[in-house]
Amino acid sequence: MDTDEHDTLSASELDRIEKAIFEVARQQRGKRVPVPLPFPDFWDRAVHLVIHLEQEADRMRREGVGSARLSTGIRRMANIRTQIRNLANLRLNALTSHAVIGSLLEGGESRGNGNSIEWSRMDSKERAFHSEVSRGVDRFRNQASWDVLMGIEESGGEEAIGVPELNRFENEKELDGLAPLPEPTPGKEVEWNDPEMDEEDRIRTIDDGYPEAPPNPIPQDIKPDLVRIRIIEDSDDPIIDEEGNEIRIIEGDFHLCSMTMSETLISIGLAELADV
Repeated sequence: MDTDEHDTLSASELDRIEKAIFEVARQQRGKRVPVPLPFPDFWDRAVHLVIHLEQEADRMRREGVGSARLSTGIRRMANIRTQIRNLANLRLNALTSHAVIGSLLEGGESRGNGNSIEWSRMDSKERAFHSEVSRGVDRFRNQASWDVLMGIEESGGEEAIGVPELNRFENEKELDGLAPLPEPTPGKEVEWNDPEMDEEDRIRTIDDGYPEAPPNPIPQDIKPDLVRIRIIEDSDDPIIDEEGNEIRIIEGDFHLCSMTMSETLISIGLAELADV
């Protein structure tokens, strides 16, 4: 903008701009969207105000105006710049949030939900900023495959990307010229039974060098050469049987012993034959 245009503004207009900066900042606090501006060229008028105050401070320095008046002018300009910085922060945050929500989350500008912006009451520079943010969000959507992340299906009849349905293979009946396999009967369990070996198979197995399976083993607790005895007198010293096992001699106990050991215990008066 042409900075020389500040001379066209009167003192009352400059005062109005200063009050508007503080008022808009107060209204903007806590708002999710930018509040309307009192001037369509709000930021240009703010520049006019700041330039005017700087020139006033330079004039007072040149004319040697008292330090108190000069300090007041400098302090006034610092307060206005601080308020402009806060106001710009509030409005740019609101514009960015509105652009992101409209372009990223809602697929377009918010309408009818209290978040719409009345652009006729906004500065054109803010409209340009909002458009740039929206374009940046659109680039992000494309680069990050946002539609895929959000599960948004594109129209056009194309198949969705992903694992194909398993039932598509059920209709493929070509088996390279081979007859199709019979399908299993549902709900019927197949029982597998080992075939019994007849006598001819048994003889053939022996002739081929495979010995016949051994007969069922005799249970370990059945030993026909053992004698059951009952201990009739205690002995402090245990005895060792033929297998090396230690046997405690306690009156009333019953033991299965070999013929030799049972005869020995009976002969020395420690045991007697038990009734079978």
